[in-house]
Amino acid sequence: MSGINSVEQMTQGHLRNVQQLAVFYTGHNNIYAINIAKVKAFIITEEVTINDTPTDTKVVAGIATIRGEPVTLINLDAWLGLPTMETSEYKLIIYCEFNHKKVGFLIKDMLDIVEKTTEELRHSEETNSKITYTTYVKVQDKDELCTVFNAEQLLQDLGWVDDGEDTLNKYVESPLSTKKLVLAAEDSGVAREVLSKFFKKAKVNFEIYNNGALLLQRIEELGPDEIALIITDIEMPETDGFQVASFIKTNTAYSNIPVVVNSSMTTDAVRNKMTQIGVDGFIGKTDIQALYSTVKQFLG
Repeated sequence: MSGINSVEQMTQGHLRNVQQLAVFYTGHNNIYAINIAKVKAFIITEEVTINDTPTDTKVVAGIATIRGEPVTLINLDAWLGLPTMETSEYKLIIYCEFNHKKVGFLIKDMLDIVEKTTEELRHSEETNSKITYTTYVKVQDKDELCTVFNAEQLLQDLGWVDDGEDTLNKYVESPLSTKKLVLAAEDSGVAREVLSKFFKKAKVNFEIYNNGALLLQRIEELGPDEIALIITDIEMPETDGFQVASFIKTNTAYSNIPVVVNSSMTTDAVRNKMTQIGVDGFIGKTDIQALYSTVKQFLG
């Protein structure tokens, strides 16, 4: 049985409140990371065809064909304000999908895959919007600073987060007024702004908290009859979305409250974990159309 248990442990990191991070080097050996649940694949750069598409930003390095599909290649060094290298000097592409957009991040090399508890991740979006967390990783027996970059901020900087008035007018067909509250937990400033604009447009009573711990505190203050719906991100400091959903769905008093996951981590593994916990729906982060139809469904 021990073999099965250890596999269970590896794949159920959320129950132990850990995040698995893919740690890598940028062009000049700065150490960065991304949550492994956001990654579809690691691709060797020289094995894909890259079209050098002219753009008005150095951040977009071209279009790669990966598994027969066009993928926008991002030069993280350029976005982070670091000196860039030739595309061919980046050995790997971290291939991800955010809200139906396929993105590949050019990196110099992989370093490790590490597990970190939420206590080991220092939240630092307040000081730099391009950074979600910092933590320390072992490199040749030394603790080195590692930065988890903020993918949502990157997408917004590229103009891919569509939260303008036109989009809201297009998808928010009519107000969704409810006397009860919709509560949300979201640690990304970009995504909080999108949610806030959406709720105001839909005329919904709402409160948004920066992490899951503050949300749970508020839920316990309010009691179940005052809450219409809970929307939670997954990747958050202190208390993450897995813990938020588990608390609500295993607590008899609150278990009837619908819980919707609002996340850019939409891999099958993440969906399966959340489905096992008993969540009621999934929305890709900053997807106004999905947000409206899902919230409408639960507010009747």
